[in-house]
Parts: sequence; C-alpha cells; structure tokens
Amino acid sequence: MRNANLKDNADKALQLFIDSLDTETICCLASSYRAGLPCKAFGSPKHGSFNVCVFVKFDINPPERWAVRVPLPARAAWIDEKIEIELATMRYVAAKTTIPVPRVHAYSFTEGSPIQTAFIMMDYVQGQTLKDFGFKKGKTWRRSYSGPSETTHKLHAQLADVYIQLRQLEFPEAGALGLPIVDGKPSYDCNPEDIRVCHRPLSIEIMMQELEGMDPSARIKPRTTFPTARSFLDALFWLGENEFDKSPDPGFDLRGGRNALYARHHFRRYVLDDWLDSSVDKGPFVLMHGDMLMLMSNLLFDDNLTLVGVLDWEWSFVVLAQMLVPPVWLSGGDASWMLTGANLFYKEVSGLVAAVRDRERAMQAPPRLSQEWAKMERWCHTAVVVALLSPDLTYDAY
Repeated sequence: MRNANLKDNADKALQLFIDSLDTETICCLASSYRAGLPCKAFGSPKHGSFNVCVFVKFDINPPERWAVRVPLPARAAWIDEKIEIELATMRYVAAKTTIPVPRVHAYSFTEGSPIQTAFIMMDYVQGQTLKDFGFKKGKTWRRSYSGPSETTHKLHAQLADVYIQLRQLEFPEAGALGLPIVDGKPSYDCNPEDIRVCHRPLSIEIMMQELEGMDPSARIKPRTTFPTARSFLDALFWLGENEFDKSPDPGFDLRGGRNALYARHHFRRYVLDDWLDSSVDKGPFVLMHGDMLMLMSNLLFDDNLTLVGVLDWEWSFVVLAQMLVPPVWLSGGDASWMLTGANLFYKEVSGLVAAVRDRERAMQAPPRLSQEWAKMERWCHTAVVVALLSPDLTYDAY
C-alpha cells in the first residue's frame, strides 16, 4: 500500500490472520472435497499482498497436493468479484490454450462458505521462479556477440508460446471475464464458450485505490465493460487523475508538482494522439495476465527450466491488443531498470521477438504477434503500458 499508516495496519492484521489460521480446519475442508480422504498440511503458509495459501497433501500414491488460497481480510475488497474473474480466466485459458494453469478442485464465494470466507483450492505446483535460477545474474544468462545464451533462448521460446496463445484469445470488448450464472450463482463447471467479458477490469491499481478510500467505483462501476479502446484508455487516465488528486501527500515540492502535472498532461496527449492505433478502436481486445507484466514470480519452472505453471490469474483482464507487450523484467530488473537501461531492454525484446517469430512458424500460426512486437525492438511500448496501469510511474515513463 502507498499510504504508510494503512500499510502498517494491514501488515499487523496480516500477521494476526496468519497466526489465527487453523490448519486442521482447512485440512478437514479439503478432505470434504476429496471424498473424505484425509490430508495434512505441509510447509508453512505463504502469502502475497492479497492472499494466503495453505498447502495440504493427501496420503495416496502418487501423493496429491493442493494449495488452499484464502483472501486476506485486511486487504480484501470485492472478494467475490475478484474470485469469479480468476476462476473464469483459469477455466478459459485451460480450455483454449496449452498454457500450464493449475487445476481448480473446489471453490466458494463468501455467501455460504463453510469457513465464512471465499476460497479456491487448486493444484499445488512444484517449481522454481526465475529468481531461483539467478535470472540475468549468472554466467548461463550472459549474452554473447552472436545473441542470447542457450538458457535465455529456452526461456524466450517458452515466453513466446505463452504470449502467442494469449494474443490468439480475442474478445469484442475490454473488461474482465466472468462465469455464466447457473441456479443464481456463477458456475465454474461450465462450457468455456459461455465465459464472456462481463466485469470491469479489476487491476491492482483499482484495488489499491479502493483500499485507500479513493472510491474508484465512482467512475468504474461493477460490470462496466468498454466497447472501444478510447473508452478504456479514458477510464485508465481517470484512475490516474483520481489517485493523483486524492493522495494525501504525494511528497512533491512546487517544482516537482509542476513537473508531474506537465508529464501527466503530455503523456495523455501522446497516448491518445500518437500511440493509440485508431484503426483498431473497436478491437480486437485480448487477454492479459495482469501480474506478469511487472513480476516474474508468477512463472514456475522445473529443474530443467521448463515452464510448469503460470499462477495468479486474479488480476487478468481484457485489453486492447497494443497493451499486450513484453514484460518489464525481461532485462533482469524492475520498471526503473528498464527505463534507465532501455538499450539493454531493446536487445532482450529483439531476442524475444525472434523467438515469437520462430514459434509462430512452428505452430503454423499467422505472424500477428511478431509483426506487432517488431516495432518494440526500437521503442519502449512497454513503458507506455506500465504508466497506463501504474500511474505513479507516469513521470518516469514520460
């Protein structure tokens, strides 16, 4: 959280919640969804910014392991809406692609939950993150004069496969996916063809503004979708202004405040007048994994650097195709590293685009993504998308 007092209170509540977790109750709950088969917790509960996971193992051969994920109450807003979006996205991606998505075993929305809170039970994915592999820090990642290392080439090939398949999932409007209603409730056990864009795009930015009392729903109301690229971008710019206007103390002196206002004004004009391709104002719109742009921790690999799981689809939403861009971390750092080391980032993008081109040929797929990304080898479109989704980075990107 950006508000220090709210963050401190949330951190204290987080620890209290984790300490209060009754793993025996969670194991009994998991068993009830596995025909009463007994299980036990293993490892320590893990948490991110919005959820905590408890891991359980059923004593069968071969062992079956699940992750039971529960939202953190101190950082929870719109819990059922967020869970429905994640369930719909995982169901759709699993049905329409070969991207490794954890299998969902059970779920509950808040109302009627046996543990008085929503949850999802899914496969536990055993794997390592790119950080565990020393991404961009070891000898195996080092570029040579002839191009990316063999290890980097393998990573690029797998990223290419993920992004090509996401690009192929096209929709008539922007927003977020939702499940069909069966007997008055959203149903995961559905025909994937019945999953459609019916929710607002629940980004991390919208959630943070809600938790900080900035009322983003005043403009982006539940079940709001966007039929044009321009209307979607207008909503993102409104979010940025809402955050800027309502932040209690942005920490600017007079000159810094003027610079920030100047950057925001001209960034908006640049995006709408120059960056946006008006010929595709009415689509296509494509699915974006909301976390993967900024974080590499959602990708899990086996010991041979083979991708075995793509996690955390809760922030996924449907965007204009121009916003599906290479990830910030491709050159080994965060957004600041990408912006200060743009030439290094372009080299990595060039390697990824080559991998996309090769993979498209192997799949006998139209060279759509490689052609769209070719322009990104020379200019940082990723920076534009980062600033659109994280408006506090607008000045740095501009």
